[in-house]
Amino acid sequence: MVRPRVSAYLAAFVAMLGAWFVVPSTAAAATKYAGLQTHLLWANVDNAEMQRQLDLVKSSGATLTRVDVGWTSIQESGPGALNGYHVGRLDAVVNAANARGIKLLLTFTGSPCWASTAPESIKQGCAGEWWSRGVSAYAPRDPAEYASAIGKLAARYKGKVTAWEIWNEPNHEEFFKAADQATAYAALVKAAYPAVKAADPSTTVVAGSLSQSDHAFTARLYQLGVKGFFDAFSIHPYSDDYSPLDTRAGQDPRYSFIRGVPAVRDVMLANGDNKPLWLTEAGFSTSPIRATERWRNGVSEETQALYLKQQVEQVAKWPYVAATVWFKLKDTSGDVNDLYSNCGLRRWDGSAKPAWAAFQNSMAILEDGAEQPGEGPFEPEVPQPPLTPAPTPVPPAPTPVPPAPTPVPPAPTPVPPAPPVTPVPPAPTPTPAPPTKPSVPKKPTTKAPKRSKPVSAKISRAKAKKLKARTAAKRKAAARRAAR
Repeated sequence: MVRPRVSAYLAAFVAMLGAWFVVPSTAAAATKYAGLQTHLLWANVDNAEMQRQLDLVKSSGATLTRVDVGWTSIQESGPGALNGYHVGRLDAVVNAANARGIKLLLTFTGSPCWASTAPESIKQGCAGEWWSRGVSAYAPRDPAEYASAIGKLAARYKGKVTAWEIWNEPNHEEFFKAADQATAYAALVKAAYPAVKAADPSTTVVAGSLSQSDHAFTARLYQLGVKGFFDAFSIHPYSDDYSPLDTRAGQDPRYSFIRGVPAVRDVMLANGDNKPLWLTEAGFSTSPIRATERWRNGVSEETQALYLKQQVEQVAKWPYVAATVWFKLKDTSGDVNDLYSNCGLRRWDGSAKPAWAAFQNSMAILEDGAEQPGEGPFEPEVPQPPLTPAPTPVPPAPTPVPPAPTPVPPAPTPVPPAPPVTPVPPAPTPTPAPPTKPSVPKKPTTKAPKRSKPVSAKISRAKAKKLKARTAAKRKAAARRAAR
């Protein structure tokens, strides 16, 4: 279901306000999915824990979960057949997520030993625990072998997986080692895209998955001809322990959330590519680590919640961002000094951090309805039109201002009945000026009583003299002259 459109003027006005808990504007409507990273196929996650985590994803309000799927496990023994045990676990995840109406973004990554370009000194004939020697971080020897594997999975889960992401952070040495990372990854994308689309034309193929907002690497990929070989481009716009709104002036925009995302978008548009941008990882660690290098630092739990709110509000202003995934649902270690294991919205023991509630609240901004399986890749609107009418919403701003002065006329109305003499009505008109200055303007309903109090005080002081109404009128006139 797609949320009904609002007028361009209202959309621009809401986007300008950047309000929290508002109906998303057209400018924010391109954000199709709000998701959470989970590690449902890790060895320490049994079926019961997998089910619990998917229940949490559902209760968070997220519409999607990103799950890392290891090629290392799916085809551990060699090309051809899929590993029955690991595919069985993936079957369970796919079925459980679909049963809950949770969309799946599956990141297919990691070379099995037989397909890895790792040197033999590391592979060691693929004997023993080769996966612990960093073998899977090397680029595949043949992109076609990777394409064959991901194509088989796409066919197996046709109509059940919303998106497939090609590898994880191919611009990072820890995950993709190659003599030329961009060249090796471009070849992988060109091989995988047609294989996945042939198996499931309705699914979305996501390329990129870049560490931070690496606009330079993005430009290289376009130079190598990846345009047309993906339905969405993804990045991981981490900003270390800086606020998402910190521009980090003087530094490469890739390290700033608010500057980095538009920098990557600019590269896409410069290459004539208006495909949507997905933020498939972003978040902040609550580890107490404080180091000289800012990228090694965690933040407090309260700051994590604040930064999440800032990040979501900013994403809502980017119409070209079609998905955003928070890293991650739950801490994956009880070691507080492990930076990346403590990025969760929930702690290792399962209790919620403040960011959990912040994420749930953020759905009011990011949700745009759930796309049904088989609808295919999302084609976003061109972002420029909604921005044009931005100046028009300025008139609506003053509109609420007239109601503010409106309560001022009613204030004099209750004053006439109080005094018995006719000259009293003209008195209130100038009278409000003096009491308004010392009185608190936040309580308009108490203005009338506050005006009557000084009058009654004067009358009480004059009570002994038993002055008549004419004398009271003279005193009011004297008060007005004094006020002037």
